[in-house]
Amino acid sequence: MHGSRRRMRSAIALIAAVLTVLAVVAPAAAGSPMPVTIVSHVTFNPDAFNTGDFSASGAAAGSVVCPEGTFVDTFIHFAGFQSDRGVVQLQVAKTFTCADGSGSFFVKLQIQANFDTGLETFTWVADGGTGAYTALHGSGRGTTVPNAPIGNINTYEGFLLR
Repeated sequence: MHGSRRRMRSAIALIAAVLTVLAVVAPAAAGSPMPVTIVSHVTFNPDAFNTGDFSASGAAAGSVVCPEGTFVDTFIHFAGFQSDRGVVQLQVAKTFTCADGSGSFFVKLQIQANFDTGLETFTWVADGGTGAYTALHGSGRGTTVPNAPIGNINTYEGFLLR
């Protein structure tokens, strides 16, 4: 009798261990990076941080990240200047807020801006947020073109996962 109880307990312990492993491994395997393109229309604000709207497309849009919303710059730092080329290095942090109320996500940019042409190239990293985006991560590259006289248009290309 003791042998069958011992086997039953062992079987239950084994099933519990397998379920625990599956509960940990399945969510980790479920999140694969998905391609995304985000286009934002920036409005320059000389008295405060820049603001604007954005739209997302690609496989990540609607499943990993919301399809549209607004953003605000939350940090801007001039990191360097190449006077002979008219190029400035900038670090910018942005908070993107989803129009559907699902939350906000945080993006950091490392920008190389040419003040003579208004053109920029940048790398970006998404790192967390609020609501549905607390575990959002991703990165990519981007470009900026002038949208005179009000601001510019940023295009982010990369991958996101959560």
